[in-house]
Amino acid sequence: MAGLVARVVAATGNRDRVLDAVKALALLVVVAGHSLAWHVTPEGTAVNVLEVSRGLIVLTWGFQVLPLFFAAGAVSNAASLQRHGASAFWLHRTRSLTTPVLVYAGFWTLVGLPMTLVSDQAQPAGRFLSQLLWFAGVYLLVVAAAPLTVRWRGRPVLTLGVWLVVIVGVDLTRIGQGPSWLGWLNLLLVWGWLHQLGYCLPALRRASRAAVGLAAVILLAAAVGLAMVGPYSSSLVTVGGDAELSNLAPPSTVLAVYGAAQVMALAALWPTLGRWLSDDRRWAVVALVGARGMGIYLWHIPLVGVAAAVALAVGWAVAPLSGWWWLVHVSVVLVVIPLAWVVAGVAGRVEERIGGFGRIGPLPPVVAALGAGAVVLNISVTGFATWTGSGMLGLPSSALVNVLLLALVWQAAAPKAQLRASGGRGSAGGDGLAGT
Repeated sequence: MAGLVARVVAATGNRDRVLDAVKALALLVVVAGHSLAWHVTPEGTAVNVLEVSRGLIVLTWGFQVLPLFFAAGAVSNAASLQRHGASAFWLHRTRSLTTPVLVYAGFWTLVGLPMTLVSDQAQPAGRFLSQLLWFAGVYLLVVAAAPLTVRWRGRPVLTLGVWLVVIVGVDLTRIGQGPSWLGWLNLLLVWGWLHQLGYCLPALRRASRAAVGLAAVILLAAAVGLAMVGPYSSSLVTVGGDAELSNLAPPSTVLAVYGAAQVMALAALWPTLGRWLSDDRRWAVVALVGARGMGIYLWHIPLVGVAAAVALAVGWAVAPLSGWWWLVHVSVVLVVIPLAWVVAGVAGRVEERIGGFGRIGPLPPVVAALGAGAVVLNISVTGFATWTGSGMLGLPSSALVNVLLLALVWQAAAPKAQLRASGGRGSAGGDGLAGT
């Protein structure tokens, strides 16, 4: 064990331990939340447990931690841009983020499309396996915009204020029953705003801990107030049958304000977290998780699906939140997280094998970066088992075409030279969602 810790510390000497811990923890909390969220009804259908136990909605305020990931990612992205410049940044980030997605999407497309010939359930299963890729798609697009947004750091109050006004304006169109596509602008605006706020983290860390802590409390109260008295859902994730405005699909002003509260709280807790992570053994665990962050996020999806499928197959249906319910669901969490880490490691070997492939048909770096985000978002809607169907905004789409387009932008993002961003690929704490 001591030898492993020493190797991890040596390989990650230039990492910001708190940043990596925040990103790794954010992903693990999301995985844990998904592992707990499924429920089998007495009628033999799988649903989100929030649909049958509304009292659990309060827990979504604890499990919704993705704002921290975007904010922490901004600090890493700004540092990488400063070291390498925009073109190299686009190539490296696009390649490192899309490689795990390409392996995941390629595998399930190869499995899913043939299955449509023998099973009517293949297409919905393919959509289930792809739906959480929205996160990777949005993050890719936010990262692609970083060379532009990083220039706006000099006037943070003006930038964030105007940006938030636009977010509120989009929400008002939703409230006023405007065109539905306008509401989806906040998919990029809200997550982009939280990434922009992340640029302020270094300054916030130097501010008075009492001041940023008070700001966190005020912002949290504002977010809760908006959710309680406004037209918004009280849940920070989408719940089927909820007549109020979702705070996640698309994201809302509530999520933006709540995310700002999280960022302020992080800044206030930074010294404490830094001291806690100064222990090399603790850091080694964080680094080993972070090194497979993207893989864990991707491969936990089918693992949770298997758990629910087994429960359906054996007819296991108990009262939600009963003792047996909690025992089984907590057991699923304890199995899914380490198993996803192992599966991500296996997939990582495939990623390493294809990682050396160079460019066949080059595209401008910014086109590859934006194209990757758009394709991944489209995959999240289309699924892996749709020969022809609809994708984003109802446009025609195909799982086969999507994976080919993803391969196109992936190969075009092959860097001209191997970059050593803060923790190169393959090192503990390296790239992937948790280490970007």
